[in-house]
Amino acid sequence: MRSRLVGFVVGVLLVPLAAVVIAIMMNRPMLSEPPGMVKRLSVYLYYNAAETSDKPLLPELKIRRYRVPEETMKKAVESALGSLPRWRVIREESELGAYEAEVTSRIWRFRDAVSILITAAGPDEVELYIHSASRVGFGDLGANRTHILSFYEEVERQLHQISSTSINMLDENDLMAIIWVAS
Repeated sequence: MRSRLVGFVVGVLLVPLAAVVIAIMMNRPMLSEPPGMVKRLSVYLYYNAAETSDKPLLPELKIRRYRVPEETMKKAVESALGSLPRWRVIREESELGAYEAEVTSRIWRFRDAVSILITAAGPDEVELYIHSASRVGFGDLGANRTHILSFYEEVERQLHQISSTSINMLDENDLMAIIWVAS
């Protein structure tokens, strides 16, 4: 009887812990990167939103600047929104460079809200601001950070496709300077 009770208690404690560990690992946690494992785990467990900014909680969430015309970025953002799995556009105000999307998680089917804003940063330069927030829960286990990074990756892939089809006279170094300028 006592061994069953111990087994039950251990199961009740270990199953949720294992679920949390698996969820964090699925979100590519980068635990060994700065600012360190403890800080990253505290962010993943206690924050249910992530956003890009000049001074982010995690360095990979620094706002990114691109040396492309605003219209080119709008095309890349719209293409990225249409090509990412489990992403659905909720609102699109392309004339303002503002977009809202919903991302459905793989396992638990939670729906997270993502806001995207394209802002001019200079002549033919734009910044891409992204905010992702869980609608349910206390901590997001790194999911919102992953949404932002996945979106950045897809936008950069789209920019590369747009640039390689429309600006194929430049060499690789010039092309990379046009696509990617991270501050």
